[in-house]
Amino acid sequence: MPSSSPLSAVVRLAIAAAAAAAVLLALSLVQEVSQGQYQVVRPAAEMTAMLLANGAALKTELWVDFLFLILYGSFFALLPSALAQGLVPSHQGAVAARAGAAALLLTAVLDAAENANLLSSLSMAAQGLPLSQDAIQAQAVASQVKFVASYFGLFALSFALDPSDRIERALAFVLRWIQAPVGVAIFVASAPVLRPLYLARAVFFVVGLLWIAAVLARRARRGAP
Repeated sequence: MPSSSPLSAVVRLAIAAAAAAAVLLALSLVQEVSQGQYQVVRPAAEMTAMLLANGAALKTELWVDFLFLILYGSFFALLPSALAQGLVPSHQGAVAARAGAAALLLTAVLDAAENANLLSSLSMAAQGLPLSQDAIQAQAVASQVKFVASYFGLFALSFALDPSDRIERALAFVLRWIQAPVGVAIFVASAPVLRPLYLARAVFFVVGLLWIAAVLARRARRGAP
Protein backbone atom coordinates (compact mmCIF):
# COMPACT_ATOMS: atom_id res chain seq x y z
CA MET A 1 0.00 0.00 0.00
CA PRO A 2 1.53 3.38 -0.93
CA SER A 3 2.70 5.44 2.00
CA SER A 4 0.66 8.38 0.68
CA SER A 5 -2.63 6.49 1.17
CA PRO A 6 -4.98 8.39 3.50
CA LEU A 7 -5.65 5.08 5.26
CA SER A 8 -2.01 4.12 5.83
CA ALA A 9 -1.60 5.86 9.20
CA VAL A 10 -4.78 4.24 10.53
CA VAL A 11 -3.62 0.83 9.34
CA ARG A 12 -0.28 1.29 11.07
CA LEU A 13 -2.06 2.28 14.29
CA ALA A 14 -4.15 -0.90 14.14
CA ILE A 15 -1.05 -3.04 13.61
CA ALA A 16 0.78 -1.31 16.47
CA ALA A 17 -2.21 -1.79 18.78
CA ALA A 18 -2.39 -5.47 17.79
CA ALA A 19 1.31 -5.85 18.57
CA ALA A 20 0.81 -4.30 22.01
CA ALA A 21 -2.15 -6.61 22.66
CA ALA A 22 0.02 -9.58 21.65
CA VAL A 23 2.73 -8.46 24.11
CA LEU A 24 0.11 -8.23 26.87
CA LEU A 25 -1.06 -11.75 26.08
CA ALA A 26 2.50 -13.07 26.08
CA LEU A 27 3.26 -11.37 29.40
CA SER A 28 0.19 -12.88 31.04
CA LEU A 29 1.19 -16.35 29.85
CA VAL A 30 4.87 -16.06 30.76
CA GLN A 31 4.48 -14.24 34.07
CA GLU A 32 1.22 -16.00 34.98
CA VAL A 33 -0.01 -12.60 36.16
CA SER A 34 -2.88 -10.79 34.49
CA GLN A 35 -5.01 -7.75 35.16
CA GLY A 36 -7.98 -10.08 34.98
CA GLN A 37 -7.02 -11.36 38.42
CA TYR A 38 -7.71 -7.88 39.84
CA GLN A 39 -10.95 -7.25 37.95
CA VAL A 40 -13.13 -9.31 40.29
CA VAL A 41 -14.28 -8.82 43.87
CA ARG A 42 -11.90 -10.37 46.40
CA PRO A 43 -11.42 -9.88 50.15
CA ALA A 44 -9.20 -6.87 50.79
CA ALA A 45 -6.58 -9.00 52.54
CA GLU A 46 -6.36 -11.39 49.58
CA MET A 47 -6.13 -8.51 47.11
CA THR A 48 -3.35 -6.90 49.17
CA ALA A 49 -1.37 -10.15 49.26
CA MET A 50 -1.71 -10.58 45.48
CA LEU A 51 -0.56 -7.04 44.82
CA LEU A 52 2.50 -7.43 47.02
CA ALA A 53 3.40 -10.80 45.50
CA ASN A 54 3.01 -9.71 41.87
CA GLY A 55 3.89 -6.02 42.01
CA ALA A 56 6.81 -6.03 39.57
CA ALA A 57 5.03 -8.17 36.98
CA LEU A 58 1.86 -6.10 37.30
CA LYS A 59 3.75 -2.84 36.75
CA THR A 60 5.27 -4.24 33.55
CA GLU A 61 1.86 -5.27 32.28
CA LEU A 62 0.31 -1.92 33.17
CA TRP A 63 3.11 -0.08 31.36
CA VAL A 64 2.33 -2.02 28.17
CA ASP A 65 -1.41 -1.63 28.73
CA PHE A 66 -1.13 2.16 28.98
CA LEU A 67 0.65 2.15 25.61
CA PHE A 68 -1.98 -0.23 24.22
CA LEU A 69 -4.90 1.98 25.21
CA ILE A 70 -3.19 5.05 23.71
CA LEU A 71 -2.75 3.14 20.44
CA TYR A 72 -6.20 1.60 20.22
CA GLY A 73 -7.83 4.84 21.40
CA SER A 74 -6.10 6.76 18.62
CA PHE A 75 -7.03 4.07 16.11
CA PHE A 76 -10.73 4.03 16.96
CA ALA A 77 -10.85 7.84 17.07
CA LEU A 78 -9.67 7.90 13.45
CA LEU A 79 -11.55 4.82 12.26
CA PRO A 80 -14.90 6.45 11.30
CA SER A 81 -13.20 8.87 8.91
CA ALA A 82 -11.02 6.04 7.56
CA LEU A 83 -14.09 3.91 6.88
CA ALA A 84 -15.75 6.87 5.17
CA GLN A 85 -12.75 7.20 2.86
CA GLY A 86 -12.98 3.49 2.18
CA LEU A 87 -16.70 3.58 1.27
CA VAL A 88 -19.26 3.42 4.05
CA PRO A 89 -22.25 2.44 1.90
CA SER A 90 -25.06 4.09 3.89
CA HIS A 91 -26.04 6.64 6.50
CA GLN A 92 -26.65 3.71 8.86
CA GLY A 93 -23.05 2.59 8.40
CA ALA A 94 -21.71 6.06 9.18
CA VAL A 95 -23.80 6.29 12.35
CA ALA A 96 -22.68 2.79 13.39
CA ALA A 97 -19.02 3.72 12.88
CA ARG A 98 -19.33 6.84 15.04
CA ALA A 99 -21.30 5.05 17.78
CA GLY A 100 -18.84 2.17 17.83
CA ALA A 101 -15.85 4.50 17.98
CA ALA A 102 -17.41 6.50 20.82
CA ALA A 103 -17.97 3.32 22.85
CA LEU A 104 -14.41 2.20 22.26
CA LEU A 105 -13.06 5.60 23.29
CA LEU A 106 -15.09 5.22 26.50
CA THR A 107 -13.39 1.84 26.85
CA ALA A 108 -9.99 3.55 26.66
CA VAL A 109 -10.98 6.08 29.34
CA LEU A 110 -12.22 3.35 31.68
CA ASP A 111 -9.11 1.30 30.93
CA ALA A 112 -6.88 4.21 31.92
CA ALA A 113 -8.86 4.77 35.13
CA GLU A 114 -8.63 1.06 35.93
CA ASN A 115 -4.86 1.04 35.41
CA ALA A 116 -4.42 4.16 37.53
CA ASN A 117 -6.49 2.61 40.30
CA LEU A 118 -4.42 -0.57 40.23
CA LEU A 119 -1.20 1.41 40.48
CA SER A 120 -2.67 3.39 43.36
CA SER A 121 -3.74 0.18 45.12
CA LEU A 122 -0.28 -1.29 44.61
CA SER A 123 1.30 1.80 46.16
CA MET A 124 -1.08 1.60 49.13
CA ALA A 125 -0.34 -2.09 49.66
CA ALA A 126 3.42 -1.45 49.55
CA GLN A 127 3.05 1.24 52.24
CA GLY A 128 0.93 -0.98 54.45
CA LEU A 129 -2.19 1.13 53.95
CA PRO A 130 -5.51 -0.76 54.04
CA LEU A 131 -7.43 -1.30 50.82
CA SER A 132 -11.11 -0.45 50.87
CA GLN A 133 -13.53 -3.27 50.10
CA ASP A 134 -15.84 -0.72 48.48
CA ALA A 135 -13.00 0.42 46.21
CA ILE A 136 -12.30 -3.17 45.19
CA GLN A 137 -15.96 -3.64 44.29
CA ALA A 138 -15.99 -0.36 42.35
CA GLN A 139 -12.92 -1.53 40.43
CA ALA A 140 -14.71 -4.75 39.44
CA VAL A 141 -17.80 -2.83 38.33
CA ALA A 142 -15.73 -0.39 36.26
CA SER A 143 -13.91 -3.31 34.62
CA GLN A 144 -17.18 -4.94 33.60
CA VAL A 145 -18.54 -1.66 32.22
CA LYS A 146 -15.30 -1.22 30.28
CA PHE A 147 -15.62 -4.60 28.62
CA VAL A 148 -19.33 -4.14 27.87
CA ALA A 149 -18.48 -0.83 26.20
CA SER A 150 -15.85 -2.56 24.08
CA TYR A 151 -18.22 -5.39 23.11
CA PHE A 152 -20.91 -2.88 22.16
CA GLY A 153 -18.44 -0.76 20.21
CA LEU A 154 -17.20 -3.67 18.13
CA PHE A 155 -20.75 -4.92 17.61
CA ALA A 156 -21.81 -1.48 16.35
CA LEU A 157 -18.79 -1.22 14.06
CA SER A 158 -19.87 -4.41 12.32
CA PHE A 159 -22.71 -2.42 10.71
CA ALA A 160 -20.17 -0.07 9.12
CA LEU A 161 -18.64 -2.92 7.13
CA ASP A 162 -19.52 -3.71 3.52
CA PRO A 163 -21.77 -6.81 3.34
CA SER A 164 -20.96 -7.27 -0.35
CA ASP A 165 -17.28 -7.96 0.45
CA ARG A 166 -16.70 -11.48 1.78
CA ILE A 167 -13.80 -10.48 4.05
CA GLU A 168 -15.79 -7.66 5.63
CA ARG A 169 -18.92 -9.83 5.82
CA ALA A 170 -16.96 -12.51 7.72
CA LEU A 171 -15.55 -9.91 10.11
CA ALA A 172 -19.04 -8.51 10.71
CA PHE A 173 -20.29 -12.00 11.58
CA VAL A 174 -17.46 -12.52 14.08
CA LEU A 175 -17.99 -9.10 15.67
CA ARG A 176 -21.73 -9.68 16.08
CA TRP A 177 -22.09 -13.34 16.92
CA ILE A 178 -18.77 -14.49 18.41
CA GLN A 179 -16.85 -11.73 20.20
CA ALA A 180 -19.84 -10.28 22.07
CA PRO A 181 -21.36 -13.61 23.28
CA VAL A 182 -17.95 -14.94 24.35
CA GLY A 183 -17.09 -11.70 26.14
CA VAL A 184 -20.38 -11.51 28.02
CA ALA A 185 -20.09 -15.20 28.97
CA ILE A 186 -16.98 -14.33 31.00
CA PHE A 187 -19.15 -12.37 33.43
CA VAL A 188 -21.25 -15.40 34.35
CA ALA A 189 -19.10 -18.44 33.53
CA SER A 190 -17.92 -20.88 36.19
CA ALA A 191 -14.23 -21.11 37.12
CA PRO A 192 -13.30 -24.19 34.99
CA VAL A 193 -14.08 -22.41 31.70
CA LEU A 194 -12.89 -18.92 32.60
CA ARG A 195 -9.26 -19.40 31.51
CA PRO A 196 -10.08 -20.52 27.94
CA LEU A 197 -12.63 -17.71 27.63
CA TYR A 198 -10.08 -15.13 28.83
CA LEU A 199 -7.59 -16.55 26.33
CA ALA A 200 -10.13 -16.44 23.50
CA ARG A 201 -10.93 -12.80 24.28
CA ALA A 202 -7.26 -11.82 24.36
CA VAL A 203 -6.52 -13.61 21.09
CA PHE A 204 -9.52 -11.94 19.47
CA PHE A 205 -8.24 -8.48 20.40
CA VAL A 206 -5.04 -9.23 18.47
CA VAL A 207 -6.73 -10.90 15.51
CA GLY A 208 -9.58 -8.39 15.35
CA LEU A 209 -7.29 -5.38 15.13
CA LEU A 210 -5.23 -7.04 12.39
CA TRP A 211 -8.43 -8.01 10.57
CA ILE A 212 -9.72 -4.44 10.60
CA ALA A 213 -6.29 -3.26 9.40
CA ALA A 214 -6.52 -5.75 6.53
CA VAL A 215 -9.98 -4.45 5.62
CA LEU A 216 -8.72 -0.87 5.44
CA ALA A 217 -5.64 -1.91 3.46
CA ARG A 218 -7.84 -3.79 0.95
CA ARG A 219 -10.05 -0.74 0.52
CA ALA A 220 -7.00 1.44 -0.10
CA ARG A 221 -5.65 -0.98 -2.70
CA ARG A 222 -9.02 -0.95 -4.48
CA GLY A 223 -8.71 2.83 -4.67
CA ALA A 224 -12.00 3.44 -2.87
CA PRO A 225 -12.83 7.15 -2.53
